[in-house]
Amino acid sequence: MLQAESLMIINSETGEKEEILGKYMYYSFPKMIVKAEKLNDICAQIGFPIAACEIPSMTDAFRSATGGIYDRIEETVSDETKICKIYCRDNKRVEADFLSRELVEETLYQSTNAYRKLANISLDKQSGELVLSDVDDVSDRDIRGYFERAETLFGIYRDCVGNRSIETMAAKYVDGMHAIGISARGHHFFIPKAYMHKISLLEDFLELLAKENLFTYADGRDAKYISINSMYVADDAKQRGKMAREFYQDMGREIEEYQRRITKLIQNGNSSQRILDRWELKFQRLESKKREYEQILKQDLSGVDEEFTMLRDMCDQYKLQVRSSQIFGVMAA
Repeated sequence: MLQAESLMIINSETGEKEEILGKYMYYSFPKMIVKAEKLNDICAQIGFPIAACEIPSMTDAFRSATGGIYDRIEETVSDETKICKIYCRDNKRVEADFLSRELVEETLYQSTNAYRKLANISLDKQSGELVLSDVDDVSDRDIRGYFERAETLFGIYRDCVGNRSIETMAAKYVDGMHAIGISARGHHFFIPKAYMHKISLLEDFLELLAKENLFTYADGRDAKYISINSMYVADDAKQRGKMAREFYQDMGREIEEYQRRITKLIQNGNSSQRILDRWELKFQRLESKKREYEQILKQDLSGVDEEFTMLRDMCDQYKLQVRSSQIFGVMAA
């Protein structure tokens, strides 16, 4: 593990110097559309170590474009305010040469919501063009305007990356800082002292990305801002106790997700040695992270031992499935 320099902060209540445990860091994204070429240039320029994702497929571009359609409308009728939301969602229409989503209007009421289909927006996989169909001619909504917005976004997304790819890159970098998630939602993390120096590169990466953001809101609001902030966490018994609780919650979420994925592999009869090797590495990384945080927080973190044992048993079960498949394959040959 990297050795951190000895850092101190001043306790605002006592005025005394205190050791640093690490940093609390959080960031948030606006809607993002960045040219793939620009993203690659930024990574090369500042030495950002996470490889940029490839240009999205036409299908991904279509989903991103239709996902960017959103409108919130407030209307007052007879002193009563009605709120409507307009967006795209998946529908049940399945055609070999088309990918389709439906444009819907959702009206919010106190006890329930009402949904009205406005149109289908489809991708013709052969021509690469968007098609508007099944239009509700009775509706007074600007259906053609929403479709044209989808066409514009689709043209941009075909050589751009969006939030999903960018957030994945940021998450991989943060994982390399041996962080623990502070919340199940959003981007809130504790970064150990030994890895705090890496935060500045993430700040540079996000700042440069924001300047290249091509997304603009329909109402003209600026989307060229990414919020990222961090603050020191003191190394005292109170903060170590808090971080231990966060560690348990974060590790519990990760183990639960791993259990779900391994169960699916077992149920599907998967017998890939390469996948097994990756899972062995994942398990070793979790064990290493637990040992590291026991040193950082200066306490035993045995509260996840039972979950670790269950995960190990599942890994062993999957390993047995892979080995059995290999033996059967040799005998059949």
